[in-house]
Amino acid sequence: MPNRMTKSERERFLRGRRVAVLITTDAEGRSVPTPIWYMYRGGLLYFRTEDASLKAANVRRDPRVSVCVQDERPPYKAVIVYGSAEIQPDPEWLRDEIPGHYLGFVGAIGYRQAAQAAIEGGPSIALVVTPERYVTFDFTQDTPLYGRLWLQAKRLLPPWL
Repeated sequence: MPNRMTKSERERFLRGRRVAVLITTDAEGRSVPTPIWYMYRGGLLYFRTEDASLKAANVRRDPRVSVCVQDERPPYKAVIVYGSAEIQPDPEWLRDEIPGHYLGFVGAIGYRQAAQAAIEGGPSIALVVTPERYVTFDFTQDTPLYGRLWLQAKRLLPPWL
């Protein structure tokens, strides 16, 4: 049975470098999951997207969203956020910080110089999610110490071991 994260554990987890899955609802009521970079600041989740994107259209129609942020390496951890999204102008700090957060200093420079124009096609907006409820999972304590040590070592070893 997984443990639940404390508020401070959840906050630290959400500030990490993980890809979120933002779940909006389309016009027919179906869930639309989208992997996306995000920033967590001041208790809010910030996403950048094009103004003409399906995500933005879905939020305009129905602001209720879910967000799943998970650690894909064992022992598994996840935070699921249920909340509402608001469309705001794209803040300069978000445009500047997201590439560095995910790609590091050098990678962010390369992204801004070579890839940003190709990846970001139109005018950008920010989707700002205000969490209303959280569900957290942490399987660390269910993994015996020798298993956790092996998983840490495995991150440093070649993938075929």
